[in-house]
Amino acid sequence: MVYFFTGIGAAENRRHPFQIIYRKSTVFERVRDRMKKSSKFLNLFVQTGIVIGMLAGVALIADIYVIEMPIICDFFAQEGKPVWYPVLSGVIATLCILGGEYIAFTLFRMMCTLDRDPFVQKNADALRQMGLTALAVAVLGLSTLLLHPVPLAVIAALPVAMCGLFSLVLSRVFAQAVAYKQENDLTV
Repeated sequence: MVYFFTGIGAAENRRHPFQIIYRKSTVFERVRDRMKKSSKFLNLFVQTGIVIGMLAGVALIADIYVIEMPIICDFFAQEGKPVWYPVLSGVIATLCILGGEYIAFTLFRMMCTLDRDPFVQKNADALRQMGLTALAVAVLGLSTLLLHPVPLAVIAALPVAMCGLFSLVLSRVFAQAVAYKQENDLTV
């Protein structure tokens, strides 16, 4: 909205155009500040969830070896399987959980960059590492089919593999965004 002034003695109640722009910008600043506060809250909420999940992963590893391992040993003994089957099963489960812990830790580190600039090469590399780790976890999950064929292994491994593929694609998108950003920084 543009106001035209007719010279000296213009009405006092008319606003200067810059005042309107200033008022509109303060509204935008308020909205931007609210969005920053809500994104900081969401970021903190997700980081807290990641830490809780990582602690649950450590507890799960302890549960596997303290509580579940005797049950697994009895199960494989009743099926007449070799003694090393339960040990291999525990190792595979531990590697899968440690892969999840690595993915969670890498995601936590990525979340810390959201306040600044998320489109950096370090995040693109982190997404690639998370994708490869997720695919390795999916393959490890499917390898349990060699020990004891359970359809749940396939059902559990497929979403993990899909997340890994998605992370690999997203890492390429981030790498391209970093390249565009660097090119744009040099253009100025």
